[in-house]
Amino acid sequence: MIIAAPYVAVGLGDSDRAPVVPRDIVPPDAGLVEYHPGDLIDLAHYEELDDDERRIVGAAVDSRRSEFGDGRWCAHRALRGLGVDGPILRGDKGMPLFPDEVTGTISHTRGLRVALVARTDRWRSLGLDVEVAQRLPDGVLSAVSSARERRSLQRAAQRAPGRSLGTVLFSAKEAVYKAWFPVVGRFLDFDEVELQLDVADAPAATAASSAASSPEVGGRWHARVLSQPTPLPTLSGHWVIRDGYVVTVCAIPN
Repeated sequence: MIIAAPYVAVGLGDSDRAPVVPRDIVPPDAGLVEYHPGDLIDLAHYEELDDDERRIVGAAVDSRRSEFGDGRWCAHRALRGLGVDGPILRGDKGMPLFPDEVTGTISHTRGLRVALVARTDRWRSLGLDVEVAQRLPDGVLSAVSSARERRSLQRAAQRAPGRSLGTVLFSAKEAVYKAWFPVVGRFLDFDEVELQLDVADAPAATAASSAASSPEVGGRWHARVLSQPTPLPTLSGHWVIRDGYVVTVCAIPN
């Protein structure tokens, strides 16, 4: 039996809403679930988790338990859409441990939680990161990027002026780490990856939109792992700025 992978976005009360993550930047056979809690801190999803899952953040403040519970809730809903489920515990460096036949990634930021999952017979590893589309705090960009990367961002900014491309670069590196770590089993520092952003041509209707409407902008990113040896010297993926969020995705085929 073929099970269609879920692609779902919900708000409070399980109400349907438009997704932030575009369908065409994630693998077509992967399941994706978004949850939009607004500013609400609610422990309902946390309380639904398995006992072992709750213990992972049992001593944390309510806001942390809320975002953790929301993220795991998204992941479980995505897993069930693929016909599998099971406790999602915590591995090295805090990476979520999915059932053996599945790979996945979870991300959360203010007002948004997202989980992306796929079967390991098709995908070796996934990385997804979401951030609020705003300028990085002072000093962060220089801490997470090289002079060469910042020059590349300046060139990209000529095609996407006024956009949070520094945040895109930061987010893409997070997506790289999330996809790279389960395969290699070693943590990467920001300076161990060199990343370049490509800005896609905007559709005519979007390009004609006024700046006030915040038209969608996106493209591809390409990363080179500087630390050697590594079984994954290069990785690539997609990025988009949409509905006030930055989204970056990486998928490593099996």
